[in-house]
Amino acid sequence: MSDRLHEIMGEIGILHNQLLENKKIENALEVLDFIKNYEIDVQKHYLNLLLQYYFQKNDLKNLKELLLVGAKFDIRFEDVKEAFLNIKSEDENVIEFMEDAVVFIKEKINEKDLKDIYAYYMNNVSLQETLNYSINLIKKNRYVCVYCFHNLQSVYGQFFLNEDLLESLKRDLPYLLK
Repeated sequence: MSDRLHEIMGEIGILHNQLLENKKIENALEVLDFIKNYEIDVQKHYLNLLLQYYFQKNDLKNLKELLLVGAKFDIRFEDVKEAFLNIKSEDENVIEFMEDAVVFIKEKINEKDLKDIYAYYMNNVSLQETLNYSINLIKKNRYVCVYCFHNLQSVYGQFFLNEDLLESLKRDLPYLLK
């Protein structure tokens, strides 16, 4: 099986580059049509990786198309950061659409990701009103809260700290704060 996995990953790399070159990647329905002749395991693995790609690019339309065909991936905080950095308009974004998944990400938070989100927010004053909902979702993540609790000396630590969530964690999950 491990040999097959390497083969699948190689095929996916070639496939992805082809879709980028011919710009079919910009339309999930064209991608689905393009890959229909590939083996099922290649299709499945690629669609799950493509879903992550669309999430990171904040491409809600194509993300929804792939969700409809059953693609899925485990959202990481780095994916949220990439999607956040690609919010350019007032249109609904992937973070808002996948809000429960964003709030419940379970992983250690990387300082660089918080710094990047904070910098993007601060450097895009004209977008701040649009970005506020996504910022508030990020603040609802308990691992962001825990990280910020331990890094209150930083500007981003203070910015992302959710005081209500912190009080709840102190009361209900104090071991997370140690």
